[in-house]
Amino acid sequence: MAQWELRSGTSVDRLLFFSDAVVAVAITVLALPLFSIPGPKPGETVVNVIASNSGQIITFVVTFLVMAVMWNIHNRVMNSLCAYDAVVFWLAIAWLIGFVFLPWPSTMYGAGDHWGSTSVSLFTSDGTGALYWWTMAYISGVGTLASIYINRHPYLIKPNDRSYWAGLVKTRARLRGAAFFIVFVIAGLATLVYPFLGYWSLLLIWPLNLILQPSKAQRGKLEALRSQGQEG
Repeated sequence: MAQWELRSGTSVDRLLFFSDAVVAVAITVLALPLFSIPGPKPGETVVNVIASNSGQIITFVVTFLVMAVMWNIHNRVMNSLCAYDAVVFWLAIAWLIGFVFLPWPSTMYGAGDHWGSTSVSLFTSDGTGALYWWTMAYISGVGTLASIYINRHPYLIKPNDRSYWAGLVKTRARLRGAAFFIVFVIAGLATLVYPFLGYWSLLLIWPLNLILQPSKAQRGKLEALRSQGQEG
């Protein structure tokens, strides 16, 4: 089979299963550093343990939630495929590489000595925060490129879903991936000023996510398009 030949049928299912398996492993690895946290010492409580390791815990929770959101978007796009070519395959692999790599900067960033410190000076970052947030930006950016490519090649999308995706790219939701990418880049830059400052940039994500949702009228039209596709 030629490298650029379209692959369909069970090949699409196998690519989706492979992606899900890699994501599951990456999220499991993400949690492993938490198991190395020792329990309370004599005279301590679990609250003391949580307070002493807040950086690792907060980083894990935030990373898990963001990974879940990005996987959900990626999974929705992949589930709509009826075929894929080499571009989609390598974009999917590049996206997964980011996912597998992310637990490493997450562990370094969460275990840094800047958590709770009041003596951290401007522009003294060791770069782990920037690596962490820019890895997030990389994942979001590659996922956005994959979505754009697939939407520009509708023959890759299941016939029943083509109208829905064609309608979706006409809404403001099409800007969500680019918005997340920009927020992650800003967060990385912020950590170069103060290592823990990146998390404040995340406050931009939640309002952006709400603002960039399709409007109520647009959601109604999209559901109508989806229903028409299923009936057709």
